[in-house]
Amino acid sequence: MTVGFVGLGRMGLPMARNLVADGVDVVGADLDDERKRALADAGGRTADSIADAVADADVAITVLRTPEQVLGVAEALLPAMDEGGLWIDMSSIDPLTSESVAELAAEEGIRSVDAPVSGGVSGAEAGTLSVIAGGDEDDVDEARALFEPMAETVFHVGATGAGQTVKLANQLLVGAQTALVAEAFRFGDANGIDRETLRDVLVESAGSSWVLETWGDRYIEEDHEPGFEITLQHKDLRLMTEAAVELDVPVPIGAAAMQKYVEAKREGLADRDVTAVFQL
Repeated sequence: MTVGFVGLGRMGLPMARNLVADGVDVVGADLDDERKRALADAGGRTADSIADAVADADVAITVLRTPEQVLGVAEALLPAMDEGGLWIDMSSIDPLTSESVAELAAEEGIRSVDAPVSGGVSGAEAGTLSVIAGGDEDDVDEARALFEPMAETVFHVGATGAGQTVKLANQLLVGAQTALVAEAFRFGDANGIDRETLRDVLVESAGSSWVLETWGDRYIEEDHEPGFEITLQHKDLRLMTEAAVELDVPVPIGAAAMQKYVEAKREGLADRDVTAVFQL
């Protein structure tokens, strides 16, 4: 099977490498030549354009940063694919955009699945992501063979756009918890509590969370080299709140959490890891 893979960033590159390691013929496209070389070094092939990457592919996979990028890539990707092909968008965007690109794909005779992931860069590198898929059941089942080298768990959560809805719900929790864990460590610092002691107690207590268990060392050591960036967490919370407004769903805690990432961006931390909210 040949996969045209568009988007070789912090998440996309290790995901593409895992496909190559599983024997998939991957043709990668990215604006960054160094990332393309990294894929080639891992045994993949590269293309000079999006159209070239997907022209002879059975499946196209995209891992992009914003809804605008997904819509822009769709213009080059869809006309270049063979009718009946499958486009799996593994970007984290919003449900309405996923529905829009699915309609554009259908007009070209292309099937589509929205399949955002959770697990961060470490999960992408280890092949232990969680895939949250929306779309036709047969299309999701076809995609599972490609999800397996990249993910530990695959959830089919509903029709087109459902994957993005569930992912944004996840990002609401992650965004709020990341800010809350920062506040917990600051509170402990102010009272002279050793950070490792605080983390060890909290992970065994009712206030534990995936953020605390997985990223606790980043707070303790104040190591905020980017894994999942502030700007991306802000984007996800913005998309979540915008979708909530459309549905008249109140999300006051999520909206308040988003303001921490607005503040972080204003303080020059946009490209730092999300745990850098600890510096505010």
